[in-house]
Amino acid sequence: MEKRRIEYFDTAKFIGMMMIILGHFGVPEINRFVYTFHIPLFFLISGYFYAPRESTVLLVKNKFRQLIIPYILVMLVVICIYGIRNWYKGISLSETGRGIFSYIIGYFYGSGYIDNIMGHKIQTVGPIWFCLALFWGFLFLNFILKRKHCLFWAVSLFAAGYYSAFYIWLPFSIQSGMTAVLFIYLGYEAKFFHIMDKIPSIGKILPLLCIWGICIGYGGQFLFVQNYSRFPITDSIAAIAASYLVLLYSWWLQKNTSAARVMAFLGKYTIVMLCLHSIDVNIMPWNDYYKTPNTNGGIILTKILITLVKFIFPIFGALAVSRYSFLQRIFAIKN
Repeated sequence: MEKRRIEYFDTAKFIGMMMIILGHFGVPEINRFVYTFHIPLFFLISGYFYAPRESTVLLVKNKFRQLIIPYILVMLVVICIYGIRNWYKGISLSETGRGIFSYIIGYFYGSGYIDNIMGHKIQTVGPIWFCLALFWGFLFLNFILKRKHCLFWAVSLFAAGYYSAFYIWLPFSIQSGMTAVLFIYLGYEAKFFHIMDKIPSIGKILPLLCIWGICIGYGGQFLFVQNYSRFPITDSIAAIAASYLVLLYSWWLQKNTSAARVMAFLGKYTIVMLCLHSIDVNIMPWNDYYKTPNTNGGIILTKILITLVKFIFPIFGALAVSRYSFLQRIFAIKN
């Protein structure tokens, strides 16, 4: 499997990104499946390719460029589109100003879930909260790798992030980064155990499928956006099992299908797709259409077209970035 390692990881990232988009349609039956693994998959992959740095300053600089710059770009684009849309609709400057202020406060708070601070309504940042969480996750990983008993520290941070969320939600998705670090650490350790160097037997795959299936059956999920899980231990185990199976499936696709080449190519640009999907979620009124009853063929057709747009928009954006090196530098994409 060594030969195709990078490609099938990129394929898995593309699959994960499509699941993120699919999960935001708000269909409970779909989310029972998607929410079991889509975010943990990215944390595990991020850990797998993490390269330890002696200098925390260099780490912060590198991850700021990779994760925070795209976050800031999304904020600026969303605010600009919001302002232009309000101007086109003839909405007053004072109301537009209040809305922009709400967006600015929301992005500085950096939550994909909390929309109210001490009685003041703010905007949630959408899926781009992931960049903040991963940024903190890398910093926490850098911290624990310089200490003994790394697993103890990873579990402790996970527990602290999970239980503190019951009482307070801190800015910048710090607690999401605290829970994420356990998955990032496990992904980091996986490469030293050569987990992905050989295909396991069907006898080892079946128990993992059973764990995943049971989790889907009882509706298990770990929502990192708010650190919520009814059964954090079993949901985390299922997320790891499911992510591993998705990676195995991605390897199989890479080996047996030509479509996987396209998926792997697009998988290199998941940060671009995440940014565009976040802009879509934050600024477009698609949910209003989805709530409309299917009373005629026109409404159904509209919903189908919107669904296609929600998938095509990020993919076309990724293709556009792939053509221009200066855009790749902005998103810190390495080929």
